[in-house]
Amino acid sequence: MTSRKLCAILRLFILGMFRDTRLRRRDVSADERSDLGSRLREWRRRMGLSLRSVANRAGMAPSYLSTLERGHSSPTLATLHRLLCALGTDLETFFSRTNHLSQDGCVFKREEMSTAADRTRRYTFLLPRRKEMKAEVLDEYLLPSEPDPEFEVLECDIAGVVLSGLLEIEVEGKEKEIVRAGDAFYVPAGKRHRGRCLSAEPAHLITVFVPPKY
Repeated sequence: MTSRKLCAILRLFILGMFRDTRLRRRDVSADERSDLGSRLREWRRRMGLSLRSVANRAGMAPSYLSTLERGHSSPTLATLHRLLCALGTDLETFFSRTNHLSQDGCVFKREEMSTAADRTRRYTFLLPRRKEMKAEVLDEYLLPSEPDPEFEVLECDIAGVVLSGLLEIEVEGKEKEIVRAGDAFYVPAGKRHRGRCLSAEPAHLITVFVPPKY
């Protein structure tokens, strides 16, 4: 066996390990639900907002928000995004491990990037939240086990490219469209839309939001 073939086999083996360990669907543990709920309740109280007022802003029942804060339920990323907007923040800030606002430079290390995930999706925020940033860029993985994701409406244009897998995009009032690896997509601001993975493997895409969702 040549060294080139051996390197190719090793590369496929490593990529396979990466997919198995990082992209597998998993249930959210009770500890994770409890931690998320506690952080949501702490953030709400810090803002001086009642549970009912936040629920109304986020378009959800107060009883559902109560179950989230008590760690009895786990929201999807789309639902969590609406809730955090009602709390005056966003996913990147909520899950941030570093103070991006104090960082300088134009290069951002992978290990310092924030990540948010639910049972069927994982977002990695490639750029930090800064006043001078005119775009938000996400590295997204959508798992094939998500049946019917909820529609979203964002006040920003959305564009992206599929790196691997098969993505279905549905804009309300229009026919569903298939986006294959190498294809790009664009959704104007204010359009109700949703996307889901149609392939057996996760759909991997890079998505850009202009202006940033935050």
